[in-house]
Amino acid sequence: MTNYSAHFHLQARRGGFSEAARTDEQLSHLFERLLEAGGVLDNPTLYVVERPRFGVAGVPDHGLKFDFDVAAGVGALGYFGPDFDVPSMSLSAPPIVGAPVLYQDRHSALEFPASAAIPLPKVREAVLEFRRSGGRRPMCVAWQPADGW
Repeated sequence: MTNYSAHFHLQARRGGFSEAARTDEQLSHLFERLLEAGGVLDNPTLYVVERPRFGVAGVPDHGLKFDFDVAAGVGALGYFGPDFDVPSMSLSAPPIVGAPVLYQDRHSALEFPASAAIPLPKVREAVLEFRRSGGRRPMCVAWQPADGW
């Protein structure tokens, strides 16, 4: 079994970071840093270093991005990558009552639908599974089609 490296990129008002993690412990630590960063400016994005990249810019062939609200204890995931022709987003059925607005893309203010909000522990579990699987769509959460990445 390959031990994959997941790379996190985050921009926040109180700084940011771009780091890789090769173990669940390291990735859990980065996830905690992300939750503590406050004032996220971009959607945190994760990719697996060992997967293929394309073009001059070296764009990964996959990705997991999300938004979250620590106070509400929820987040929402977006995924694109192997085995799926269209992007996906997390699904909570039924939707979490009173979940705050979460953004699929913070720059364009594109919102996730309310049905995409899932508990933060599930977001963490999906992040860890994403690394372990080598960038595959995590199976620990349900998914629905997304209009875009």
